[in-house]
Amino acid sequence: MPRSALARLARPAGSPLIGPRIQAALGAVAAVAAIGLSQESAQAYVVSVGGVQYDVTTFTGTYNDNTSNFQIGMMPWWGNQTAALEFASAVGTEAGTNWDGEIGAYFGYSQSTYETYNYVTSAHTHSSNSMYPNGLTHDGWVSGDQDFLWAKATLASPSAAPAPGPLPILGAAAAFGASRKLRRRMKAIKVVASTATVV
Repeated sequence: MPRSALARLARPAGSPLIGPRIQAALGAVAAVAAIGLSQESAQAYVVSVGGVQYDVTTFTGTYNDNTSNFQIGMMPWWGNQTAALEFASAVGTEAGTNWDGEIGAYFGYSQSTYETYNYVTSAHTHSSNSMYPNGLTHDGWVSGDQDFLWAKATLASPSAAPAPGPLPILGAAAAFGASRKLRRRMKAIKVVASTATVV
């Protein structure tokens, strides 16, 4: 084998065995895996109402800044007091709490305006309060310009286990390709080292 080829394959003592490109690829794989795990851990609270399962999630903000969330597509109970109370009762305080942990997330179901002020009527469940028993579900109105924890819901996915997203799969493919290149390179170094002669 020509000496230039041997020089290209051999590395000086103390230099890293894994090249910069492979290191970058492995770093990207680790980042993608971390993203995949963090997305996996953010699960919605699943509740059954009327024989149908829903994924209930929450968001914090004012009604005035989030009016697009207050519709039947995002809140299946919107416009229906009975349904809002059923959802609030089924979820309780599992999806989060308002008011120092005493009242569960608000299930807003109607909006009204007095002069220039918006109000939202919503159902909620008490968790611990001196005035109301634990687990009592009822409704009331809140100001549309104050931040609250609101619930919204979508139909639950029928699949039992979530399928892996495309990013972890692509990351695994990149890692597999990088490891194959590394193995080929190490094999070539061994072959050159075993056939090299000292002149």
